[in-house]
This record gives sequence, structure tokens and C-alpha cells, in this order.
Amino acid sequence: MIWTFATFALAALLAVASPGPAFIAISHTALNRSRAEALAFALGLACIAAFWCALALFGLTAIFVLVPWLYGTMKLAGGAYLIWLAVKIWRGASAPLPATAAKPRHGARAFFSGCAVNLTNPKGVLFAGTILLAIFPADITLPQKLLVLGILLAIEIGFYATLVFWLSRPNARAVYLRAKRWIDRSASAVLGALGLNFLLSRG
Repeated sequence: MIWTFATFALAALLAVASPGPAFIAISHTALNRSRAEALAFALGLACIAAFWCALALFGLTAIFVLVPWLYGTMKLAGGAYLIWLAVKIWRGASAPLPATAAKPRHGARAFFSGCAVNLTNPKGVLFAGTILLAIFPADITLPQKLLVLGILLAIEIGFYATLVFWLSRPNARAVYLRAKRWIDRSASAVLGALGLNFLLSRG
């Protein structure tokens, strides 16, 4: 069973490290806000990732099958939110930043913003369900399910915290400041494309 959990840990690490809305959003937050706010944002991302995983572990993915309009509604809301976030980043692309990171102001707001980013992707629960079915037996026990959630939370928080600390370093921030307009507009374009994909995709 140890190798089973190790396989899950590797799959979770690859998933969290892959480019996507969460990765782009946490990177942008780390570069534009204080380290404390970025870490609060990361905690929000991790909590919702664990939420999706819990739904998959306890069989609640059936809700999306029984109530298909709920899945569709969440996809539409998620696409709209990603497009709004893309527009916000695009508009701020030309705005100058101070040479040093801003002092923390809105930790709670950053946390809920992180939650919102991962809540915009209801496919997260389906992805988690696929991974869990492929790795674990159907008769996984409650303590084992809780261990899965613990592993996922540790990986999510550890990866995002490492990313935040690396991007909040003065050298990384200096590089970002020199190319802020193009980096922000590239991130905006990717988020906008992901949002449109959410709105237009059928699955």
C-alpha cells in the first residue's frame, strides 16, 4: 500500500505543477502582492483542491451525474470568472509597481480568491475521481481516505508555498518588473482562453 500512496503523491505533484488557472493565478499574486497574501491565496487553492478530492473519495461525484445542470452551471460560472480575472490582469498590465512588494492588506480576501479560482473548475472532482479509481482499490478505508486528503493538502501547500517564496525573492521580482506588461498580458490571454474553453466545451 505504501507504493500506492507514493504513486498518488507523484500524480498529485504532477497535477499541481502543471500550467493551469491555479498555477498562473498564484504566480501573478506572488509577484504583485505581499508574500503573506500570496500564501493565503495558496491556502485557498489547497483547501478547494482537497474539497474536490473529498467529493471524489466519498462518492459525491454522483451529484454531477444526477443533477447535470449543476455541473453545467458551475462550468459557466467558472468560465465567466476566469474571463473576468483575465480582463482584470490585462487592464493592470501597464500599471507600474513599486520596487518592493506591497505590505499585506487583505489576507482573507486573498484566501477566498484562491478558493474561487479552484472552485471555477468542477472538472477537478472528475479528475480526482479518475486518479483515485486508477490507483486505489474500491474498498479503501476511512483512515486511508483521510491519509489521501492529508497527502494532497501537504503537496498542494508545499508546492505553492515553495513557488511563492521563490517568486517573491527580489531577483525574481526584478525580472518580472522589467517585463511586467508582456508577462501579465500573456497570463491574461491564457486565462481568457481557459475561460472560453469552459464556456464553450460540452464535456
